[in-house]
Formats: sequence, C-alpha cells, structure tokens
Amino acid sequence: MGVYSKLFRGILFPIMEISQGTKIQSYLKWLNKTQWWRPKELEDLQNKKLRALIKHAYENVPYYHRLFRKLNLKPEDIKTKEDLQKLPLLTKEEIRKNFSDLLAKDFKKWQPKQNATSGSTGEPLKYYTTIDSISMGWAVGYRAWGWAGYKIGDKLVKLGGSSLVPSSLTFKKRLRYCLERVLPLPSTDMTEETLDRYALSISKFKPEYIRGYPSSLFILAKFLAKSDYNIQPKAIFTTAETLLPSHRRFIQDVFNCDVLDGYGCRDGSANAMECVEHSGYHMASELVIMEFIKDGEHVSPGEAGEIVATDLHNYAMPFIRYAVGDVGVPSDEQCSCGRGLPLVKSIEGRVINMIKLKDGTLLSGLPFTDIFEEIEYKKEGSIRKYQIVQENKDLIVVKIVRGENFTDDDMKKIIEFIRDIVKDLEIKIEFVDEIPSTKSGKRLFVVSKVV
Repeated sequence: MGVYSKLFRGILFPIMEISQGTKIQSYLKWLNKTQWWRPKELEDLQNKKLRALIKHAYENVPYYHRLFRKLNLKPEDIKTKEDLQKLPLLTKEEIRKNFSDLLAKDFKKWQPKQNATSGSTGEPLKYYTTIDSISMGWAVGYRAWGWAGYKIGDKLVKLGGSSLVPSSLTFKKRLRYCLERVLPLPSTDMTEETLDRYALSISKFKPEYIRGYPSSLFILAKFLAKSDYNIQPKAIFTTAETLLPSHRRFIQDVFNCDVLDGYGCRDGSANAMECVEHSGYHMASELVIMEFIKDGEHVSPGEAGEIVATDLHNYAMPFIRYAVGDVGVPSDEQCSCGRGLPLVKSIEGRVINMIKLKDGTLLSGLPFTDIFEEIEYKKEGSIRKYQIVQENKDLIVVKIVRGENFTDDDMKKIIEFIRDIVKDLEIKIEFVDEIPSTKSGKRLFVVSKVV
C-alpha cells in the first residue's frame, strides 16, 4: 500500500494538479512548517494577508468600496484582525442582495469556480471561490488528517450525504476517486440491506482511514457491533454534523481506533480540526480569520459565540466577516501538541440548533440529547430517532420514533429532563413514524424556528 501512495504523491497527483491548476501539495508542504510557528508569527501572517485582501476589496469590489465610503473608512484603517470590528457582518441575505457587486472587477483573473452551500437549513447559497482558496482548503484538510498519520493516496472511505459524497458521480470524479483510492458511500439510504452491502465493500477495500457524517458512522457502527465484519482503520475523521460524545465513544469502541472531529465551512472557509491530543480544534490561521461574536462583540474565551469568517484567499468574491451560521466556543489555551495554531474549545452546532429561552438566553442543543442517549444506552430499542423542535417562543415539541422497548416512564424522564433546562417553556411529545434528514443527508437533533 505504501508503494502506491508514494507513486500517487510523486507522479499521479502532481499531474492532476497541473491539469486542474491547483497547488495543494505546495501549500501542504508549507502548512506542515507554519503549524509549528509561534502564535504571534501566525497572527502576523494573518494580518499581512488581511491587509492585502482589504486593499484588493476596496479597489476592485464595488460592494466593499461602497461600504468603506459609507463608513468613512480607508483600507489603511484595517491593519489587524482586531480592526475588522469596524466593519459590519456579511450575512447570507446581504450576499444574495448584492451578489453582482460582491464580484471583483478582475473576477476572471482569479480563476473563479461557482459553488453552493447544501441548503440543509434553508435556501442554498450560491457563491464563487478561487482555485487558490480551494487549494488551501484541501491542503489544510490533508494537513489535519496527517495528524493521525494520513498521507495523500492512502485508502479512504467516505460515508455521508451530498456535502461529502456527491449524489451523482461524473466519469471524471469516479476516475479521481479510483486514482486517489477513495471509496464513496452515500448515506441517504441506510437500510439493513445497504449497511450489509457497505460493510462487505469496506471489508474488501481495507481502508486505512474512514471519513464521514457522525450520525452515518454511528448507524454503521451499530450494525457492525452485531455482525461478524471486522473493520479496523487507523483513524476515523468526522465532519458536517455535531459529534455527540456518546456517538464518539461508541464509534471508537466498534472500530477500535481514534476519532478526530473536524469543522469546515466551504462558503467562508472557516476551518478547525482536532489533533490526536483532543485539546480542542486547531483553527487554520493561514487560510481564514475566525471571530466569535455575541450581541455584536467578541466573546471571551470559554463563551459561546457565532462564528464569523474572513477567507484570506478568495479574491474573486471576498467574504469579509461572513456570518457562517454556526456557534463555537473559542479557547485561549495552547494544545500540548506544540502547534501554534489557536484553538476552538468546542463546536456547538448551527445557530438554528440553539434553543432560546423567554429571557433571551440561548442554549446549545447538545445537552438536550443526553437523555435520549442515556435511555437508548440503558435499554436498547427504546428510541429509534428523535428531534427537539422549538416551534415558537413558548413551545418545545419533542418528536420521537419509538422503539419496541419505549415506555411511559421513558417519556416522563424526557419531559422532566428537558423541563429542567428550558424552565417555563411548554413541552409537547409527538410520536412520529419517521424523522427525515436534510436534503444533504444531515441529521438535525435540535431545530429552532425562533433563533
């Protein structure tokens, strides 16, 4: 296996890069050095890139030129990432309203590539990025997987929805997967028959690494725990959904390997991933500036805030202070691994996965899942699926697909547990036959129609 990986990295991958105009390996080599820089050196690099981006945006992007004029600002007023607070947040609504004006006048110079979000929480957002930003994004990902030993060309299984595994594969994409030794498995139909077929395919493929949606990997792990298949990769990478602690433990136990969680947002290039020390998520400082905002101000370390991203490499359609729609908790600690990359303590999920109390307090959706995981752990076959929905400022609806072992006592425990968190909000239990995933295949455990 090592021989092919070396051949792929030394000959085939460089040929692919030439044909597509990317420079992933070049960036990866550089990133493997910069990750050991001191925090101050990485911050200086960010500020240097930011100044260049701001100057470009002011001179070439109508939206930003107009915005700076309106705020009576000049490019030299934004020297450091702290100065970004002088600018308003860029929302999805603003992007849709000002789409043409957000395109640089020298747009074609930057080899623009059209892309779109999955639309898992609403209308998909169309945008343009650049080959340079795409190259850095892939390099950052490869670097993070490398913390668990992965090298480009190692056998990798992908299990997930459309943001990870395209619903339809072109001949070009199939060829690339074949050369890269990637086995793509869509998670849109995780029936027993599909799981058995996937388990057989993975066993024959003998992957060194697996990457997938946490919920999809958890379902596969539950199937494998009752089967005779023996699949033991070197590590598993989770992405695209919130990784529940109980799911992490179960996946680790079944596959007998470490699970490293990652956070990524293609539209704003926000990126943070765990290393093997599990001290938090390392932010990719060389690619993006990530801020954490609450009520218009930066939060303190350990406090949850909405993630705001500035892609330092997208010059075709700059996203400066883009409100991603996710919530995270920054950290002021440094990882014991020795890397200078700043840390995110935790990723709390989407903004719409937050519950809002009557006094305006926002609560992470994660703690709400504990009672369901506890019941299912103690008495398997009690709860097949669940979802907590805040319908309005007064009402929480708990949707449950019951298993054969579900009892009235379980229902009472759920109501008491949630009431203890949400205080005076009304709680209603609703038994349903199915809880569909989003269009992109993601499973939402908590949904708010209020936030």
